[in-house]
Amino acid sequence: MLGSILNVIAPVLLLGVFGFAATKVGYFRAAHREGLEKYVFDYAVPVLLFHAVVKLDTPSASTGALFVAYYLPLSAVFLVGAIAARWLLKRTTVEAIVIGLGACYSNSVLLGIPLVSRALGPDALLPLFLLISVHGISVFAVVTVLMEVAKGQGAQLSTFPKQVAKGLISNPLIQGLGAGFLWKATGLGLHPLVAEMFDLVATSVVPCALFVLGSSLATYTISGSVVPAILVTSIKNLLHPALVWLVGSWIGLERDWLAVAILLAAMPTGMTMYQFATRYQVAPPVATTCIFVSTVSGIGTLSVVIALLAGLS
Repeated sequence: MLGSILNVIAPVLLLGVFGFAATKVGYFRAAHREGLEKYVFDYAVPVLLFHAVVKLDTPSASTGALFVAYYLPLSAVFLVGAIAARWLLKRTTVEAIVIGLGACYSNSVLLGIPLVSRALGPDALLPLFLLISVHGISVFAVVTVLMEVAKGQGAQLSTFPKQVAKGLISNPLIQGLGAGFLWKATGLGLHPLVAEMFDLVATSVVPCALFVLGSSLATYTISGSVVPAILVTSIKNLLHPALVWLVGSWIGLERDWLAVAILLAAMPTGMTMYQFATRYQVAPPVATTCIFVSTVSGIGTLSVVIALLAGLS
């Protein structure tokens, strides 16, 4: 069991360390990271998503149940994090919203794709991509509305539905997902040369994503209070996957898809927390500390979750 977990975690950790070290010594810089990140998010992952949808059989599990099992607990842990930050830590409302975001938002692409695919196999890609295709835009929309209302800028919300619709249409993940389902509906399949090209792109996703993750972590430090970081890490790394397991089991979500939802929920806090903190100038040091602590401690918590999922299979 321990050997299996190490086979999943160790290569992921080492690639991240390479990216971290290359950035720390100044060999891999911000401009390099931005270019590689754009390749991962805007090209490689959508291509991987398209290919996964086209080649996989039509799922027998309920997509609706998958979304309920993941996003109902996500909403709950957001509220838990925000309320705890507001009333226990005595943070402002806007800072509590950012902390709530950190408590619910998984690092779904840079860490989620490599770990889920390695731990659960290629069949896990379809439910994983179904979840993360709307992960960013749905949480982004809700948190943006809450932040604008909390900051007294409700007048700006009149254009928000249009912004959300534009965001959905322009989202590369949704474009890849939609194109995949449309092409699959034609029944034409893929020419072997095209399929081989897609396979080459797919093999680049994991190393590139992990290198970018390590590089990003090199720019984050423990520069704020560790108390919010402990709160966020406890909720994100432990409570979130536990609630997904409870809800998914209760509604009878198919076991393999439930495993994907649990493992995605167990991912540490995503970089979006820092993006919101800097956008609204709400304690960016708190966000960097939360992301750093959640990610580093996630090595241990993810190992436990992977072991538990292996025991359930």
